[in-house]
Amino acid sequence: MQPTEDSALLQRYVENHSDEAFAGLVTRHINLVYLVALRQVGNPHGAEEITQAVFIILAKKAVQLQHYQALSSWLFQATRLTASNFIRSETRRHRREEEAYMQAVLDEAGTEVWPRIAPLLDTAVAGLREKDRQAIVLRFYEGRNLREVGLALGASEDAAEKRVNRTLEKLRKFFRKRGVSSTMAILAGAISVQSVKAAPVGLAKSVTAMAITKGAAASGSTLILIKGALKIMAWTKAKTAVVTGTVLILATITTVTVTSYFRNASPSQTGRLKLPTGNVTPMIGYGYSHDVIILASDGSLWSWGEERLGWPVLGLANTNIQNTVSLRRIGNETDWVSIAVGDSENLAIKSDGTLWAWGENLYYQLGDGTKITRPTPVPSIPGNDWKQAATGSSSFAIKNDGTLWAWGANGIGELGIGGTKDSTNAVQVGTSTNWTKIWGEAIQTVGLQSDGSLWFWGSLDGNGSRTNNFLVPTRISPDTNWVDACFGYFTVLALKSDGTLWAWGLKADIYNGGPDHGLDGSFAQITPTQIGTENDWQSISSSPGDFYHILRKKDGSLWALDASEHRIIKPASEYKPVALKKINFHKDIAAYAAGGDNIGIILTPDGEVWTWGRVLGQLSPKDYWRNGQPAYPKSKIIEKMWQVSNIDSQD
Repeated sequence: MQPTEDSALLQRYVENHSDEAFAGLVTRHINLVYLVALRQVGNPHGAEEITQAVFIILAKKAVQLQHYQALSSWLFQATRLTASNFIRSETRRHRREEEAYMQAVLDEAGTEVWPRIAPLLDTAVAGLREKDRQAIVLRFYEGRNLREVGLALGASEDAAEKRVNRTLEKLRKFFRKRGVSSTMAILAGAISVQSVKAAPVGLAKSVTAMAITKGAAASGSTLILIKGALKIMAWTKAKTAVVTGTVLILATITTVTVTSYFRNASPSQTGRLKLPTGNVTPMIGYGYSHDVIILASDGSLWSWGEERLGWPVLGLANTNIQNTVSLRRIGNETDWVSIAVGDSENLAIKSDGTLWAWGENLYYQLGDGTKITRPTPVPSIPGNDWKQAATGSSSFAIKNDGTLWAWGANGIGELGIGGTKDSTNAVQVGTSTNWTKIWGEAIQTVGLQSDGSLWFWGSLDGNGSRTNNFLVPTRISPDTNWVDACFGYFTVLALKSDGTLWAWGLKADIYNGGPDHGLDGSFAQITPTQIGTENDWQSISSSPGDFYHILRKKDGSLWALDASEHRIIKPASEYKPVALKKINFHKDIAAYAAGGDNIGIILTPDGEVWTWGRVLGQLSPKDYWRNGQPAYPKSKIIEKMWQVSNIDSQD
C-alpha cells in the first residue's frame, strides 16, 4: 500500500462516511501515533489516551485534511501537540518524570545510545523542515522503504535516500551538541529498532470505534485533552503572525518613578497611578492566560498582563500589544457594570443589560454565533436583561428574572444541561428562577440561589469518572446560608453567612486535614467540610487550578491562604500545614483578587492598583513557545506590594 492512499481513504471516509476507510487509516498509522506519544509522556496509559485523542481530532478535521499528501507528518505533529497538552496537565497533577517508563521497554539493540536520545528525539524531529521531517517519520517511525518515502515526497527513490541521509546528519549534529556522540548508522539503527514497534493489541479497534463517533463516548479526561490540543493547534497555526508582530510603543504620557525598597525592583512603567473613579461597583478578574481585567468605578474597562496562550484576552484595539506591565484601557465606554474573566475569553455586561465578549471562540463560548476570535468586545448572546456572567472554557449568564443560561464547551458536563454535547446557543440550565450568582471554570461550575443554597456540576476530579461527574446542578448540602465561593486546585472553597470557610473536591484534604484523595478521584469529596475555626470571613478570591487564596474578614482586613507548596509532589509528611497570613495593607479596599500561586491585586476607592507576587506583563506569547512546542519560562516575583500605572489610549 502506497503512502498516497491516505488521501483516498480520507476522501472515502468524508464522502461515504466509511467506517472501514477510517479503520484502515487507524491501522496504517496507530503505531506511529502510539510510539510518539509513548516517548513524550513515558507511560502506556497516557500514550493510549493521547492516541485516542489524536484519531478523534483526525476524524473531526477529516474534511480539511482529505487532500493532504503528508498525513504521517501531520499525525506526528498532532501527537506531539496533544502530548504537550497532556504533559502540562499531568505536570500540574502528578509532576511525574515523562521519560521514566522508557527504561523498562528498551530492546537490547541500541541500548547504549537510545536512553540518551529518546527524551530529545521528537523535539529534534519537530525542529526539522517539513520535507525532512516527513522523510524521517516515514522511513523510521513507520518503517517505510525508500521507494515509498520517495512517492510520498514526490521524488525518486535515490532522492529520498539522499534526503534521509542528509537529515540523519542534521540529527546527529543535534545530538552531538547535547553530549550524545554516535554515527549516522548507529543513530538510524537505534531509531529504527525503537520506533517501529506495535501499539498494544486491541488499541486500533477501540480507537476506531471512538474516533468515528468523533469522541461522543470518550471519557472526560480525553475530551479535555482533545480540547486543549485543538487550542494549541489553532495557536500553532497563528503563531508566526503572533511572534513576528511589531509592538507599537505608545507615546509616553508621563513617566512615573516608583520608589522601591523591595527585594526585586518593580518593572519600569509609564502612565498615571490612579484609575478614574465614579459610582459603579468595581471588580477585578484574573485569567488563566495571565491577564487581569479591571472594571473601574467610573464604568471603564482596563486590562493588564499577558496573552500567554496567544488569544487576544487583553481586549485592545491595537492587537500588536500582547503583553503590558501597565493597565491599558479597553475602548472608551464608561457604561460597563460587570465582568467575568476566563481561560482564554472574557465577558462583560453594560448598564443597558447587554452582554459582550472577546478572546478565543473555538467552542462558540463568546456567544456571537461564530467561532471567530474577537480581539475587542463584541455583542454576545442577545438580550438586554443580563445581570451577571461567568466563564472558564464555557460561558454562563444570569438574567434579571433569575434564570441561568449556558453555552460553549460541555465535554465533561460543565454546562449543567444533562449531557456532554457542546452548545453553540444559550440553553437554559434547569427551570429554576432563583439563581443569584454563578462561578465557572474549565470543568466545574458552582451556582448560588436566592434561598442561600449552593449547587455544583461538572467533574470533581477531571478524569471522566462517571461517579464524579454531575451533569445537572446538584445541591452540595442542605444548608441555606452560603454567600461566596471560588475555585482552587480541583477544590471549591465557599463561605457561609456565619463567617465560616468550607471546602470540597479532589484536593480538599490540603485545607481540612482529611485523608489524601490521591489522583484517581475515588475519594473526591462532594460534601463540604469546614476549614479552620474562624467565623468572621466575608469574601474570598482565587483562580481556578491554583493554590493561592485571599480572604477578607468582616473587619476589612485581608488574609492569604497559601497552599502553593502543594504544587510540588512530595511525601505528605514533608508538607507544612496550610496557614493563614495577614496581608499588611493600610488603605481602604474597593476590590481585590488572587491569581496563580502567589499573585494578589488590590484596587482602592481612589483608583490606586497594587499588586505583589509574579510580575505580570513582562513575557510575550513568543516566550511561551520555543522550538515548536510550549515553553514554561520563569517569571520575576516581587514579594512586597508595588503600584501599577495605567495608560488611557485616548490620551
